[in-house]
Amino acid sequence: MKLLAVLVHTGRVTAEMARDAMASGDVGAHLIANGACSAADWQRWQRTEGDTRPELSRYELGELLGEGGVGRVFTAVDKTEDRKVALKVLRRELAADRQQADRFVQEARLLMALDHPHLVKGYRVAREGETIFFAMEIVPGRCLQDLLADDGRLDEESALQIVVEVAAALDALHARGLVHRDVKPGNILWSEERGAVLIDLGFAVERGADSGGETTAGTVHYIAPEQARGKGGLDVRADIYSLGATLYHLTTGSLPFEGKTSEEVLAKQVLESLSGERIRALDLSPQLQYFLEKMMAKEPEMRFQDPVQLQREIQAFLDQRAHQRELEERSGRARPRLGDRARGSMFERRSGRRRRR
Repeated sequence: MKLLAVLVHTGRVTAEMARDAMASGDVGAHLIANGACSAADWQRWQRTEGDTRPELSRYELGELLGEGGVGRVFTAVDKTEDRKVALKVLRRELAADRQQADRFVQEARLLMALDHPHLVKGYRVAREGETIFFAMEIVPGRCLQDLLADDGRLDEESALQIVVEVAAALDALHARGLVHRDVKPGNILWSEERGAVLIDLGFAVERGADSGGETTAGTVHYIAPEQARGKGGLDVRADIYSLGATLYHLTTGSLPFEGKTSEEVLAKQVLESLSGERIRALDLSPQLQYFLEKMMAKEPEMRFQDPVQLQREIQAFLDQRAHQRELEERSGRARPRLGDRARGSMFERRSGRRRRR
């Protein structure tokens, strides 16, 4: 059933033929007899789940880690290097599209050229037959979108520390003249070893580039107003806005702007102010509200102007909180603060692990 569904979805067989094949009692024989495939095709489809799981000479594929509109990511063993990697495979139907293939290869080459603890590292991009793929490091952990779905909103200090670390990754991109354009919880991994790791440079462009109306690329709930308007000439301040929308989602558990359609959300990104009602209702700190309002200001000139400035201000606040907590613990007068959650912060757990080593 699953294989037939894939074959119908990818256009290899019609829905009517799939129903007839199921009713025949011998799916493969029916498809072969009716000219849908050869015996070799049917055997390959069974091995590769309808050509969605490629067979590659250098890599032995393992479990499916995730998939999106552009590709699927598998665990794999690089038999030449004898190491485990994450293998991102461009969808077959997109591999024949020159623009999509070029963008996929560009993302791989960017990741291969960059070396930063808060960016996923790319190893190799290649083509074998009709399959285009690239190998990158496996970062043990979960994406923040999954953490939100499974565990709910994060404690304030963990979310702010994630912002500091992602800002460091954005600074590395900024230094190379790049804009990520798709910063969101689904593109940030949380690792106990590395902290926040930014992934997916598929939409990255050069700073200030006129990309012919494609500036709306990205995810509508997180993109900056100038990106929503489809303007060219984007710079790192658009990524800072998206990181602010991510921070809002991480700390409140909800999206900053919602609507029934993408167009409605885009209109709110451009026209509506960020509401502080949800922040106050959750007893989040005034400092967090300040960071959110500054990161998500409608006009780029009103935001933090670069990732370093953002890092500096948030880290100063986190250091002040840590110092205050230490003084209170020494005096025995520790008390709850705005933004605290019942469970300890992810950052504190990670720091504690390192200290115990």
